[in-house]
Amino acid sequence: MPIGYLIALKKKEDADFFERLGFVTFPEPPEKSIWFHCASVGEVRSLKLITDMIKSDFPDLKIIVSTTTATGKQEANRLIQPFHAFLLPLENSLAVAHIIHYMDVRALIIIDTELWHNLINSAAKHTRLFMLNGRMSDRSAKSYVRFSFVFAPLLKKFETIFTKSPEDTERFAAVTGSSDNIKTLGNIKFQTRKQKPEPKEYAYLSGQNIFAAASTHRGEEETVIEAFKTGGYAGRLVIAPRHMNRVGDVVILAEKAGLTVSRLTEQNPDTQVIVSDRFGTLDELYAMADRIFVGGSLDATGGHNIYEAIMFEKQVCVGGNMANFREIFSMADRYGTAVTVNSADEMARYISSPLPAADFSGFFAEMDARQEGIMARIKGVISDVSSD
Repeated sequence: MPIGYLIALKKKEDADFFERLGFVTFPEPPEKSIWFHCASVGEVRSLKLITDMIKSDFPDLKIIVSTTTATGKQEANRLIQPFHAFLLPLENSLAVAHIIHYMDVRALIIIDTELWHNLINSAAKHTRLFMLNGRMSDRSAKSYVRFSFVFAPLLKKFETIFTKSPEDTERFAAVTGSSDNIKTLGNIKFQTRKQKPEPKEYAYLSGQNIFAAASTHRGEEETVIEAFKTGGYAGRLVIAPRHMNRVGDVVILAEKAGLTVSRLTEQNPDTQVIVSDRFGTLDELYAMADRIFVGGSLDATGGHNIYEAIMFEKQVCVGGNMANFREIFSMADRYGTAVTVNSADEMARYISSPLPAADFSGFFAEMDARQEGIMARIKGVISDVSSD
């Protein structure tokens, strides 16, 4: 515990640290509540439409949200404004049982495949338990099947596992040996369309062309930089690495390539390359950029969420590995809102040529139809648990 506290202190997350041990201070309990558990910021954001619906249609059902990261808790308070947000007491069965009884939790809904054993075992004894946006990659599915003697009993404790795709349904069923409590719903992360944000962090680049390389991993920046150099792109390259601890490495790569480079917080409009060293700037970057590459797709990662850019009616290019986002990529590829590049040469041609045609109206019409079906089914579940 002392080491954990020192790490939290260094990350300026010490104020919330003891919630992880079960010391959660709640307000006066409501008549009934529903508990959502999210890993971090992305999962919290995916709940926005659902929590808005609950507040509108089930005002007597209060929303509480737990997260595994301090940034996730902050985002929950900012975006969702729940009755209460807190850090999940890590593997503390007694704390989980106390929360459920004290807050009169009618259901715990876990977002994505967050398999905390004591959380699931304790919740299943004291309330109804669901998983929303259940997902299982090809790689993780092999491990789950191999250790099915551990994971199958755990997954069977869920009343229903709502998966994001038919492929995920098949993978869960392969682990549990049955699809009785597994249903395909669709991906809730592709529900909210945002308004284009006003330029702020990148306002000093207004009026310039921007090639945005977002959520990049080690090895991808070299490809992006080479494409930028050889493609004759008339504008700035902005690289937003997936992990902030790699900002310095990316700066060095650009310098070694003979390019002038600065960090976003330096606000220098005269360099060829800007490396983002601030969290929370992707929406603004996507809204301003005219060429976009989404990383994690040229390596073994399996890609990152391309919808975050497409929702601003921006076409994206990605590498050939979108295994983590097959459903949205297949749809985007069909409408031309995403294109594939497999090398620096192909990326260079993409950023220096006129954009291929894209049918955004068709893409969003299909997306809206899917959203309506997803929300109708979720509303049915909420109505059921609320009436208990």
